Amino acid sequence: MFSQDPDWEFHPLQGETGDAFMGIRDNERVFFKRNISPFTPTLSAKGIAPKLKWTQRTYSGDILTAQEWQDGHTLERGDMNSNRVIQLIKHVHESENLLETFQKIGGEVKRPVDFINAYFEDLPESLAEHKFFNQVIADLESEIDNDFYDIEYTVCHGDLNHHNFLLSDEDQLFLVDWEQCSISDPMSDITKLLIQYIRGKDWLYWLSRYGATVTPKEYKRIKWYSQMNALFVIKQYHRENQIHKVNDMILLLRIIHQDDTKFKE
Repeated sequence: MFSQDPDWEFHPLQGETGDAFMGIRDNERVFFKRNISPFTPTLSAKGIAPKLKWTQRTYSGDILTAQEWQDGHTLERGDMNSNRVIQLIKHVHESENLLETFQKIGGEVKRPVDFINAYFEDLPESLAEHKFFNQVIADLESEIDNDFYDIEYTVCHGDLNHHNFLLSDEDQLFLVDWEQCSISDPMSDITKLLIQYIRGKDWLYWLSRYGATVTPKEYKRIKWYSQMNALFVIKQYHRENQIHKVNDMILLLRIIHQDDTKFKE
């Protein structure tokens, strides 16, 4: 075990990768995780993530973090269309304080080309040789222009999965697991959610509730990042051997790729 305190009793959490535990000592329960994002203290202070109790370095060199245990549950897929989810995401994206803090700790900036490069990291051969995927990537590379940089980059969570939203028994909504956060185009965050949880015909309504106005420039970025994120999700499902989900996401990717919707200025 990675704690230096023998009084703690550790219980691995279901669905985690071996780095997260519930710790019990006497009547106290805490959430333990190692090597979390250095951004977590700021998120905890602002009530976006559960309250931080302490951190310590273990004998193995890992950083062990203890956060306040929150009884509650993670959200269901259908909850991702709720107003409180949208407002929490909007709050993160629009917070100048979060952005300034993340910049001070050297937070990663991810631009379009960085997403493409990340896709190719450890890419299975069967996906690397897929003709349609390579065509999508080639098109995405050719479509990058100044409109992708002439915007305000924000703090982005990087994995807006329903399992990363925790609703406490006190009815407080938290966003956890910030290991993939970066300073990026907020559409890189939003489209990751849209392609997994929201029907295509409802995208504009979801975006309007978030406060986005879909101009031609905005639509171009929505289409770009939704395709990019579809490729990431396909890569994830392929790694998990969820073939039916791979096929469903390929179908969605084809629909998005072929869409030629035009918006008037």
